[in-house]
Amino acid sequence: MLKLNYTTIPLIKPVKFDFSKTAHLQPFSLIFDKMSHPFFELRLFVLFKYVKFAFWTVLFGIGVSGVAGAALYYQTLGDLPDVEQLKEVTFETPMKIYSADNKLIGEFGESKRIPVALDKIPLKMRQAFLAIEDTRFYDHSGIDPIGIVRAAIVAATSASAKQGASTITQQVARNFFLTREKTLKRKIKEVFISLRIEQVLTKDEIFELYLNKIALGHRSYGVAAAAQTYYGKNLDELTLGQMATIAGLPKAPSSLNPISNPERSKDRRHLVLDRMYSLGYITKDEYEKADAEPYKAEFHASKLEAYAPYVAEKARQLALDRFGPSAYTEGIEIYTTVLAKDQEAAHEAVFRAVNDYDKRHGYRGSKENINALKEKDSKFDVDKYLYSKDIYHYIFPAVVTSLDDKSGLLQAYGRKGQDVTISYQNLKWAAPFINDKRQGPTPKKVSDVAKVGDLIFYSINDKNEAELAQVPEVEASIVALNQYNGAIVAMVGGYDFAKSKFDRTTQSTRQTGSNFKPFLYSAAVAKGININSIFQDEPIRTWDPGSRTWWEPKNSPNRYDGPMSLREGLARSKNVVSIRLIRQIGVHNVVEHVEKFGLNVPRSQQVEAMALGSVEVTPLDLVTGYATFANGGYKIEPYLVSKIVKNGGIVYQYNPKTADPTAPDIVKNGIALEYEDGTTVPDNMATQVLSHKNAYIVADMMKSVIYGGEGLSGPYWGTGSRASATTGRTDLHGKTGTTNNVHDAWFSGFNGNVVATSWMGFDTDRDLGWSRTQGPEGGAYSALPIWARFIKITEEGKPAAPLPIPEGLGKCTNAGITDWCISGGTSISETGDEEPVGENGEGTTTDNNTEDSSSQTEVDTSNISSDNIF
Repeated sequence: MLKLNYTTIPLIKPVKFDFSKTAHLQPFSLIFDKMSHPFFELRLFVLFKYVKFAFWTVLFGIGVSGVAGAALYYQTLGDLPDVEQLKEVTFETPMKIYSADNKLIGEFGESKRIPVALDKIPLKMRQAFLAIEDTRFYDHSGIDPIGIVRAAIVAATSASAKQGASTITQQVARNFFLTREKTLKRKIKEVFISLRIEQVLTKDEIFELYLNKIALGHRSYGVAAAAQTYYGKNLDELTLGQMATIAGLPKAPSSLNPISNPERSKDRRHLVLDRMYSLGYITKDEYEKADAEPYKAEFHASKLEAYAPYVAEKARQLALDRFGPSAYTEGIEIYTTVLAKDQEAAHEAVFRAVNDYDKRHGYRGSKENINALKEKDSKFDVDKYLYSKDIYHYIFPAVVTSLDDKSGLLQAYGRKGQDVTISYQNLKWAAPFINDKRQGPTPKKVSDVAKVGDLIFYSINDKNEAELAQVPEVEASIVALNQYNGAIVAMVGGYDFAKSKFDRTTQSTRQTGSNFKPFLYSAAVAKGININSIFQDEPIRTWDPGSRTWWEPKNSPNRYDGPMSLREGLARSKNVVSIRLIRQIGVHNVVEHVEKFGLNVPRSQQVEAMALGSVEVTPLDLVTGYATFANGGYKIEPYLVSKIVKNGGIVYQYNPKTADPTAPDIVKNGIALEYEDGTTVPDNMATQVLSHKNAYIVADMMKSVIYGGEGLSGPYWGTGSRASATTGRTDLHGKTGTTNNVHDAWFSGFNGNVVATSWMGFDTDRDLGWSRTQGPEGGAYSALPIWARFIKITEEGKPAAPLPIPEGLGKCTNAGITDWCISGGTSISETGDEEPVGENGEGTTTDNNTEDSSSQTEVDTSNISSDNIF
């Protein structure tokens, strides 16, 4: 092995110092003497080489890093949008749905976001975010050097960026352009993007983007959305404590929010307030008051301006079909045809009718008692419990706290600590429910109805008093149209959207009962049978060879009144008259005729029983058919969405085809649809399917359903007389409908302004039944109140809107009954007597449109007892 002779290798030439001349350096003489030794000379040589190598290595590293950094920087620049794009950035905003009068009725999207300008955000809220997120935001250039150094140290020691000190600008960069992965590469890229953002945007613009983009929990993005989600408030309505709570969310929105973790949220709020106080943003008094505020919150859905959930859901489906999933994020605005006040009236009408039905049939009792729940859960929170039950629009939950039979008062604890008092008068309806046809005895005291701890529901009645209520099992719906253009005026698909999202106006197909009869009578007019024809209201017995049994259709009630005109037969809903009439017309002719209204009758239903309403349709189908009678004979197309707006521009607009009962009559009266020769129809005109005269005659017959008339045996009531009593109007037309065993109840009707159909029934195979106070349910008692209340509210203050009498329509007389007649028609009776009608619809006793020839609907029937019929 080669041995080095240190004495022979001239590493460093020794330097001689004379320390005797410099006394203060004499202590170092020993050190320098030793350094002159060959061994130390070698050490110095090696050290020098290492220092030299390290110097060039660092210099090279700096150069490489600079080149790499520059390359990464310019690569990052290519990913950034230009200045205009950043200034005009659009957020993924949810779909919004509006009523015709621009009231927000629905909002749908993957996230909740309400973009708002910076100057609309309260100063204290801005300061709260600055205090906890980035105190030096308005001073730095986009990055915080101290935070970057700390993050770099952690990254170097752990090989990943587990810690960061992101500025607001860096958070904007991450939220708009980067993923949330924690890697060093992503962190470096974030820094470069932040520097670039600071070059193209002002501080206020960056801050505004941040406050609108930041995730704040429960799918809420931006401060305005968070204010709505947690507190149901606008930004300017928030307290200082609530602002501080929201400002504390960006660090961990899922675990620091006041709904999921109220205690941790409270601690975080305290930290934010403490920082605000230490920075001089708030006074000590403000700090202490805000720190003492309640710290719990509740989830709030979007703040809607009107209640129309079934309309909003239908509009959402239409938009999704048209635009696909992007409809949820591109901020489209959908404008519907409903007016907010009309929609609210429809909801109230459904609620009141269902509530009244439930009161007639008895109380099913409380489903839960919190005393039992407390035994199972030592941490039971009554406020949270009531919050979870508060999901309905018209009824509210409460827990019974005391029952005083002497004073007749039930006391309960309601939402947000509200005291609820229900008097005996407002709960005495609660006889025990036994079944749909039986109720127990009327309660004699409040303790017969409930016990302490019971969960109950209550509503507010017309006297503004709390009244015992319950979640119903029965359902109901109403849909209303503008009969001249098809615009849906109101649509309520059930008792409450929270109870059932199933839309019974468009998704539920039910038998129509007597609501079908106007289409049958229209077929009679088309066949040339005048409505003053006389038919026998007598029992029918027909042998059915298929079932080998006798078919015996009956009136309801089972009462028969002998000969009567067709007008009276319809007004009193006489079933056997309808069967005799369909035999005169022919089943196949009726089927062909009703198809004009858009009603398709399956072959299995093309039998005589269809005259009694065995045909199955949806309420929307039915109301569309009734619109044809109300608009002069036109088949209009119902529609709900009038236009869709995106980025301020209209991307869809519906142009309806309209009906005009005063336009020239181009349809020949007959079963087959035939048009007059040489007629032209404007492109914007709906298809006419009935002659004006046919439509008007049947509509006028339906006026007798409500106001009664004069028959062969004297004055009579119609089955819809309650509509007149409820609304006080003189311009109504309508028809009741009840199916076998009172399974479904209907009422459809109109005036010159609106047409509507209401329905009540169960979603299951269950009948509406019978009540002790009302007797049997049915169209007149169950569905008509919905329609009548809706008309009363929406038509209040409006003048009478009669239908225009078609030009040339005359009258004729048969058996002493004078009524409208079609030219070429025949007034008949089942005894065989017939009276031919002249070319102009004038019989020998016809009186054409004179004041002396008043309609049969103007008869005073105030002294006639009501028929208990449907």
